[in-house]
Amino acid sequence: MSCIIDIEPPAGSLVRFISDLHLGHERCEAPAVADLAPLLQGADFLVVVGDLAETRRCDWQKRGMAAREELRALCREHGVRLVEISGNHDPDTPALLARFWGGRVIAMHGHALYKEVAPWSWEYLRNKQACRELIRQYPDADTRLESRLELSRTMCQLTPPILRREGISNPLLRGFMHCFWPPQRPLGIVMSWLTCARRCEHFARQFFPQAEVVIFGHMHRSGNWRFGRRCILNTGAWFRHATPYVIDMRDARVISYKMVTEIQGKRKN
Repeated sequence: MSCIIDIEPPAGSLVRFISDLHLGHERCEAPAVADLAPLLQGADFLVVVGDLAETRRCDWQKRGMAAREELRALCREHGVRLVEISGNHDPDTPALLARFWGGRVIAMHGHALYKEVAPWSWEYLRNKQACRELIRQYPDADTRLESRLELSRTMCQLTPPILRREGISNPLLRGFMHCFWPPQRPLGIVMSWLTCARRCEHFARQFFPQAEVVIFGHMHRSGNWRFGRRCILNTGAWFRHATPYVIDMRDARVISYKMVTEIQGKRKN
């Protein structure tokens, strides 16, 4: 089964893009799924650009998979077509990349921008050798898109999630250590924020040069960039210390790129 899907929305359809809900995760700041109904208003398609829910093997898997089913049911109830794209937290989702309007618009989670998926992550930092050996098994990952996407999926399955900082019971201290130790972790995060747009543009030139709009998530930091005729947009995240954005498109044109502010209960306090 191909990891790339092609979608041709009917003329005039409103296609809404979000990402990184992370339903089920303890740091998720999305409201209860039932309270996401306002997000569906006016939309014909809801495209979740990866990390819809925590469905990999982790402490939150059961809760995440249940929440994903709730969202699927909510979309059916409102007559909205849900398009799910795989991220590094939900690698069981078949599609890793979606082409809309004949490839004029590309939606992908963004972890395929890095062969390591997330080189700043605990998963990678604790499994460097295994990750490097896996990358060597995909020698055409720089030239063949399908190979690059399959590498991303396999990498997510190779590196088990690091859920707790061993021996630290205090949640604040555990959170601090998770974010700032070892020192290369925060440095890697900051560098990824600073370079993600240009990295995405390079990826687009290599694999889908015809794209006019590229939408991605993964970085948990929203952004709106333009490289020549190509627009690159990041949707942020429904996650602690991040802000989610919604992108609305119609007939391959961006009609709205805005912060989520009108959904009741968006933030959990």
